[in-house]
Amino acid sequence: LHTREMRSTVGTLERLIRRLWGLPTGRGFYADHPSRPNAKRVPGYLEIVNGATTLMRRDTWADVEAAEATKYEMSAPPSSKAGPREYERRLAHDFDVHSRENIINSTSGGGAYEGVDDCQMSVSLAEDVWHLLTVDMSLQRLLALEIVLEFSFMLISSVLLCVIAVCEGNTLDSEMMNQKLLLSLTTVRISSDSIYGWQERAPSTKPEVAMLALLGWAHWLLLSVAGAVIVARALKPLQQVVFAPDCVYNDEFLSIRMMILRRHVILYDLQVRIQAFAGGEIMDLPLSTGTTGYARWTGVFPLTMKHNIDENSPITKKGMDKITNIAVTVTAIDSDGKPVYAVAEYYNPRGWIAGRPEFQGWFAKKACYPRMLRGRFGDQFRFFKVPNDSGMRHPSMPETTQQATVNEPVTGPPVFLLDFDNFHVVHNEPDADSPV
Repeated sequence: LHTREMRSTVGTLERLIRRLWGLPTGRGFYADHPSRPNAKRVPGYLEIVNGATTLMRRDTWADVEAAEATKYEMSAPPSSKAGPREYERRLAHDFDVHSRENIINSTSGGGAYEGVDDCQMSVSLAEDVWHLLTVDMSLQRLLALEIVLEFSFMLISSVLLCVIAVCEGNTLDSEMMNQKLLLSLTTVRISSDSIYGWQERAPSTKPEVAMLALLGWAHWLLLSVAGAVIVARALKPLQQVVFAPDCVYNDEFLSIRMMILRRHVILYDLQVRIQAFAGGEIMDLPLSTGTTGYARWTGVFPLTMKHNIDENSPITKKGMDKITNIAVTVTAIDSDGKPVYAVAEYYNPRGWIAGRPEFQGWFAKKACYPRMLRGRFGDQFRFFKVPNDSGMRHPSMPETTQQATVNEPVTGPPVFLLDFDNFHVVHNEPDADSPV
């Protein structure tokens, strides 16, 4: 008996939360058009058949993985000049390979200051601390810091109140310390009635009142700074686009693939800049369109930015083996008027940077570094056809009701279906006798 269990990529709790918020949680390839209610989704993969991208349905995801394994076999053996992990098959989208941390610790930003005193690399202590709180510090550490400061504030407040009481001639004992600890909670916006209830108690002395007022003001200042940090971090631009973990090239083009994360977002005035680095030399790689960007981009369509490798290309003049890495930056305005920034950096597996043990050590036991690979991207688009996989049905697949819906008209969009699983896929090609 064949099962049709869908591949799970997130935990049950996260999937439940996403469903509660109305975020996409579907799995599998569409066997029915998405415009139909409860459209059926099944295990499968895409393949070019008679010039058309066709869905190849399978019983289980294990069958899919077995069938796809043969798609990555090269028609010729890898070059003897292959660099570290050049022909390693990437198994996931690996969006985090383009993280700020990876870029800083890998090549152009990698390094460490040295000299008499590192403190000289600063214009202001206050600015450095503010940058740490609003940019560098992780959210987990920031929340932990806030919790520690709150409890520390209450403890210090109780100690100061005990000191005032002792100075006024009171005996320091556990009862007084307990009372002052409870009284210190009033400095963090807990009313005294909530602490002591409706009962008569000795009024605070003037020094104690003054200290409570000072502590209350200090806590308000702490909350104001914490609120400003939260607002500053909340106003940071969201990540709206992702780059493919590897870029590809052949004798004609260098191609970099990018896509929008959320299909309802529109990017306006999208500007692109691509540069190659070789031996300290920085060379601009203009887009093959002859422009510096695009008027707008939207939907599920991936954007493949191409540079024409012709006789005028710096890659041709310098030679691909001399290129150590390629960087691409994208700036745009999203449909809410917020700025969008994105950067990716790809490394030549045969370049001296990728060959350094320090570089490989940073990516050890991690996803493979972002590479410049000779080959082509995997196909992603297909038009929906009914029956969707006519003539391509797996022999063990039972007949479905799809045959009965052949004459039912499609009632709405989309026109295209995008195979997100192929976003990171690169089909390597041999490089023998290549002018590049």
